Amino acid sequence: MSDNVDRTKPVVILHGYSDHSTSFQPLARFLNDNGFKVVDLWLADYLSMYDELTIHDLGQAMGKALDDQKIPQLPKRFDLIAHSTGGLVVRSYLSHYFYGNPDRCPIEHLLLLAPANFGSPLATLGKSMVGRLFNGRDWDHLFQTGTRILQALELASPISWEMARTDLFDPQNPLFKTKNIYTTILIGSESYGGLKDVTYENGSDGTVRVSASNLNARYYQLYFHPFNEPLLEEIPRQYDPIAFGVLRGFNHGTIINPSNANKDAGPLGEIILNSLQINSEQAYQDHIGQLADRTKNTFIAGQAQFNSKNQWYHEYQNFTVRVYDQYREMIPDYFLEFFQRDDPQEKIMEKIHSEILEKVRVYSDDASHRSFLFDITDLKKDVLDKKGEIALNISVASRSKRISYCNPQKALLIANQNETQFITPN
Repeated sequence: MSDNVDRTKPVVILHGYSDHSTSFQPLARFLNDNGFKVVDLWLADYLSMYDELTIHDLGQAMGKALDDQKIPQLPKRFDLIAHSTGGLVVRSYLSHYFYGNPDRCPIEHLLLLAPANFGSPLATLGKSMVGRLFNGRDWDHLFQTGTRILQALELASPISWEMARTDLFDPQNPLFKTKNIYTTILIGSESYGGLKDVTYENGSDGTVRVSASNLNARYYQLYFHPFNEPLLEEIPRQYDPIAFGVLRGFNHGTIINPSNANKDAGPLGEIILNSLQINSEQAYQDHIGQLADRTKNTFIAGQAQFNSKNQWYHEYQNFTVRVYDQYREMIPDYFLEFFQRDDPQEKIMEKIHSEILEKVRVYSDDASHRSFLFDITDLKKDVLDKKGEIALNISVASRSKRISYCNPQKALLIANQNETQFITPN
């Protein structure tokens, strides 16, 4: 870090879905008080709730909004803070205007607060009538809640899948290399409290899964064969490790307000300032390490505070899966089986499918896309630490009486005490 930071460079604040820039006034005041020049982008105030708009529309509109604010879109000319859906918007903006030219990225420091990078479990609720009644209450978009944006925000959406492939695994677009942009992701791990806890999901901040906010993703292609061993291929990552921190005492709403910090929650304001003042690759590596330590302490302290039945501070992992056949036809009706191969009574399979695999979400418009939420804390404690293992196989339903798939006879080892390639908490 350095105190010799150019505070004349704009810090752009972009808000998320169904929100208004007034929510960021405490953050803007905090930054102004620390000498930064803050610019609000009012993008979603007049766009994000309309049903016909997409994430990519917003990404393209962001470029025009920056022009209107006379912010130069030249390399490293401004910093940006985005919350929630804003993370997808800024990633779409960068892909739209700078794909294939990541060295021209105009953002030097990118701070994503509780971003829905791989979706939110509440997106399907937003499309329901309940969501329309509570969110679509402004007269200029009566009962509209941004349907196509919510489709992109669903867990396992094809939009988030393709964005990840473009941002993180495309050799022509190594955007998240440290030399191009310093990125920090911060998220809390507690609920809103009160009636809003009805929709709370373990391993989330009340709106976004901790594990689905992280951009440190891995991408595998797995080929099943009727008789041979499965073939696994890891697609090379085209990004450097990205700074990621889980902060104790914050939820999806409070993570944007430095004044909400308390002795348990820690110095949110200090972390925000550090994220905007990185001036070398070594400083960024130090920043990554500091946030990793804070994340570790968040879960240690959280699990110590709450009894074992409270899973707020369990560590989870989000798997997004899509399945297709040898003709690349998408397969909507399949079952992924997680089991132990030498377990005739299938006790491990029962424990995984009833307790450790907590949620399976099927994307509403394409059932070949699904998300799987695993409780890694319980997985380690109840399976791996007891010398158990997990294997993966797939069963696919027949298309008709005459057309069926040859389901594989051999499974892929996912994890045991010595093999944890697929297990990465958060």
